Amino acid sequence: MKDEYALKKSMIFSICYVGLATIALYSMFPDSTLHGDWVYYGLFFTLPVSAISLGVRYAGMENEKVIVSIIQIIMFLLTWHITYRIMKEEK
Repeated sequence: MKDEYALKKSMIFSICYVGLATIALYSMFPDSTLHGDWVYYGLFFTLPVSAISLGVRYAGMENEKVIVSIIQIIMFLLTWHITYRIMKEEK
């Protein structure tokens, strides 16, 4: 029961945290419809999971959105695993 609670809670946290980072990464250039001042705050808040993708976006690589998506999926899985382990130990 405790493991199930920690699994769900860590997944929700990871989706929100990495999701915010992903949306901020896709919105960081002025041609995006979601671009605004919030992007810089979002990237600063989520820097641990968006640092590598931020470098890819600024480098301007070919197929950068695909690469950023793959990196963010990996970051989501890592974040989920780490938060699950922390929440599991706390219970």
